[in-house]
Amino acid sequence: MPFLRRARAFRSLCIEGGSRVYPRRNPSWRYGLAAALVAALASAAEAQSRAERAEGYLRSFHDLRLFNGAALIVDDGEILFEGGFGRSDFARGAANVASTRFRVASLTKQFTAALILRLEEEGLLRVEDPVGRHIEEYPPEFAERITLHHLLTHTSGLPSYTSLPGFMDWEAATPFSPGEIVALTWEAPLSFEPGTEFEYSNSGYVLLGWIAERVTGLSYAEALRRYVLDPLELRDTGYDGSLRPPEGHAGGHTRDLVGYRPARRIDPSVPYSAGMLYSTVGDLARWATGLFVEGGLFRDPETLARMTTPGLESGSYGYGVGVRTRDIGRNRDVRTIEHSGGIFGFSAWLRVFPDHGRLIVLLDNASSDLGPLVEGLTSLLWGAEAVRPKPSIAERLLPIVEAGGVEAAMSRYDNWRRTRPEEYDYSPGQILRLAGHFRVDEPATAIAILEAYIAGTPEPPAIRFALSELHEEAGALEAAADHIREALMYHPGTARLLERLSELGVEPDPALRLPIVRVGPENLSLLVGEYRIDPATTLTVTLGDGVLTAARTGEAAFRLLPQSPSTFLMHGSVVQFVFDVVDGVAGAVSVVEADQRLVFPRIGN
Repeated sequence: MPFLRRARAFRSLCIEGGSRVYPRRNPSWRYGLAAALVAALASAAEAQSRAERAEGYLRSFHDLRLFNGAALIVDDGEILFEGGFGRSDFARGAANVASTRFRVASLTKQFTAALILRLEEEGLLRVEDPVGRHIEEYPPEFAERITLHHLLTHTSGLPSYTSLPGFMDWEAATPFSPGEIVALTWEAPLSFEPGTEFEYSNSGYVLLGWIAERVTGLSYAEALRRYVLDPLELRDTGYDGSLRPPEGHAGGHTRDLVGYRPARRIDPSVPYSAGMLYSTVGDLARWATGLFVEGGLFRDPETLARMTTPGLESGSYGYGVGVRTRDIGRNRDVRTIEHSGGIFGFSAWLRVFPDHGRLIVLLDNASSDLGPLVEGLTSLLWGAEAVRPKPSIAERLLPIVEAGGVEAAMSRYDNWRRTRPEEYDYSPGQILRLAGHFRVDEPATAIAILEAYIAGTPEPPAIRFALSELHEEAGALEAAADHIREALMYHPGTARLLERLSELGVEPDPALRLPIVRVGPENLSLLVGEYRIDPATTLTVTLGDGVLTAARTGEAAFRLLPQSPSTFLMHGSVVQFVFDVVDGVAGAVSVVEADQRLVFPRIGN
């Protein structure tokens, strides 16, 4: 295919001439030939340089154990790199190569979407059909309100079964039929009226696979093979119904601080048509080329246009793919089609720039976070600076914890973060990895690590959430709830935090139920001024860089988190500031905590 021409740098360029004398009377052709040769050499050298940069960047992630898999990178229709890194099976020592097959997780969704569109072209269904037309047993209160279009664009409002509390922890290894998976959430209240909002839902894509089976009389795997995979000659792509990796397939692994271990088992019926395909980097490149660049799968070009158009006017998700324009370096409005995926032991990312002959395919079998790598490779493809990966601070601190204890390790952490800020990855995720190493056998050590971290950095909700779980496991339910309350003081209205409090049987403070909203600077500026409750106590409200802050006489300033244009939460507390705005003027601010209210009238203009 023209999109996948392999880049070949000139290894040598031999020009025969010897002592030959060129005619004097017309030497211009000699200069034209020389210029062409110089241009060819420069082009070849540049291609070689770009290929080396791409491979070197991939290797820098692999060397830090941040990538273990296979990659394929195409630039201007030419393959810059195609190959593997690390092991496909750590126990057997088998290597990852370009032809290794990986589970691609949610990249499956674009194949399922393409299958539905092909079945529409065959006259077997329409994307405007309500679900009840094909699944007669679907609950009647939803059967006519939800259409296939809603399922394809994640605008159905259906809750995702993978988000059900405990499901992926306790039920993922259990076999299910498609109907049983769908039934897990089909009677749950919709998150919103179908077609009005976006909420990612694996339930919707399982339902689509089930519908494909109903209208074709084939299994999902057979229908996908007949209508999608065979027409594009994707012989290394298919439905992974195996419990153990067959020959040529990578095994899934989880990376910890000291090595790799086999990933948790998942029954193939659980991800099903939402996430259980396997593929290779080469097949995914052929898929992206055949579908998004050459439009070779669908009979009508309009079908591809519908697939790559956002389902909501303000959205960025089409049918099974993310679609948007982005600025890359000095390049503006670059059209991008992409999707990522993650499943026990595997990560995947496919990013396509269809108007520029560029694509990135990353498949990983060690549960790596591929986001930083795909962003860096994108920057390299567009001639921009790529962010280099940093070593893990968790791996550096582990031997210190084991030899000298938590206090010594976290003291070193604080010192290094202050004196060597660019040397390591100091993100909260690293602290979670360090604590996670001790969670099962030494939970007290895990708690001590996390408590030491939040003593200096109280905001990250993931740290608080982990502490809540650890305290609950230790039987300290009050401490478990306290950490979630603290998290809500910095991230009010966060649904998962509110759910967690409910699981613990605790009602949150009403002030913590309201989420943060965006309030424009023109509205925030109306609140700036001084408010005084008595001669000795003045509250000064200021605005800087779009952030509203307040300070009482003689005290440090604190941030105000907007929950409405007139209601704000004091950062890190349950105290609300409610401004009384009339005709564009804030005449007073009430400071509210529980059932207590102090009113500060405005002074001056």
